[in-house]
Amino acid sequence: MKILLSIIVVVIAALARTYEPHLFPHGYAVEIPPQHRPAISKVDPSNISLRLSSGKLTKIYERKEEGEGQVPLLVHPETIIFDNHGKMYIMNENAKLVSLTDFEPMTGTNGEASSSIMTAKATEVADLGVGAPLGGKYDNKGCLYFADAVLGLARICNLPDDTSTTTIPTKPKPYVELVASRVQLEDGSWSSINYADDVDIGPRTGHVYFSDASDVKSDRDPISGLWDIMHASKVEGVRGKRTGRLLRYIPETGKVGILATGGAFTNGVAVNADETYVLYTSTFEGSVMKYPLNEEGAKPERILDNFPGFLDGVDCSFQSGLCYVAIATPMDPLVGAIFAMPTWIGRPIRSFLMMLPKSLAPKVKQYGAAAEIHPGDENSPARIIRIFQDPDGRDVSTVTGVTEHDGKLYLGSLHANSVGVVTLE
Repeated sequence: MKILLSIIVVVIAALARTYEPHLFPHGYAVEIPPQHRPAISKVDPSNISLRLSSGKLTKIYERKEEGEGQVPLLVHPETIIFDNHGKMYIMNENAKLVSLTDFEPMTGTNGEASSSIMTAKATEVADLGVGAPLGGKYDNKGCLYFADAVLGLARICNLPDDTSTTTIPTKPKPYVELVASRVQLEDGSWSSINYADDVDIGPRTGHVYFSDASDVKSDRDPISGLWDIMHASKVEGVRGKRTGRLLRYIPETGKVGILATGGAFTNGVAVNADETYVLYTSTFEGSVMKYPLNEEGAKPERILDNFPGFLDGVDCSFQSGLCYVAIATPMDPLVGAIFAMPTWIGRPIRSFLMMLPKSLAPKVKQYGAAAEIHPGDENSPARIIRIFQDPDGRDVSTVTGVTEHDGKLYLGSLHANSVGVVTLE
């Protein structure tokens, strides 16, 4: 077996030297130190707390209005957003900001209203441009800051308060501003923001904290014309280079700074109520990181891992102090075995995986989960409190965003055309 593996390594090395620019546009896979390899637990198949049968889950679908040949708007919402008045929004895969209002129970064929399936009126509020908006947050002035995986950090202001009209005469027309597409390094050079992913806003300072997940750029899918942001994340995970960063934008000065580097696809971002720290997820380490904001020269701390899958978005409740983490997909056993291999064989195999066509890349498993966590304080360490889970993705799958609002947890997904709502108790 060892001889066969050695032959594979030699073949991959020969191909790499000959066709490097074409086969490895993002470089070779790199060594992943043991402390940065995925720390992920096994899925408990008996935990079905995120299914409709649990009685805690509600799903919201777009309602089709009679007589309208409408284009669907509630399409693959990565994260659920609420404005300062409590109105719900999503940003869909076509870069539209969409409000969801007028919620009604869905009526079945027997004429009875469902208590777990709701419908909502979906209204396009604004066109967010040509990129791929993911996470977003409203500031106290009503401007929506959003992370665009293609363009960088952006914002849109002057949004209408009443979405029945697209403009308000007393306000300027809303338009998208690109706030940050690059960040200056210590040596004075500039580094582009290639994959802005999530954003949160400090409740005290108004500073905008956001993630730059990777230096791997997304490409357009030639068939659908949409940005293929999932493939870029897979490349980053297999490559193992850990180029993710936590950034901060200060509106008063217009400056962007780097708070933390070395994330294995730095993903979800959440600030606590006192703005003393920022939580962010390092997806391909399977970990939650905490970055202190009130300490000079602070370093991020890995506070939690061993979740049953790779992590995505994160959000914190200002009322309870608890936080919530999206678990997008479990660890594939084969992928886990490759990550566990010694570097001399694991690294060439991961390089080989980077050469595969997109059609042969590992598929995301049908699975849905989110975790409730205590982020830790001076009295107790960080801990996982409970896992909401649909082990085979029957009712909820590929949770990419979590938003706590008024005692409920709203679930977004890049693969769903609905919003999941979990009643927290």
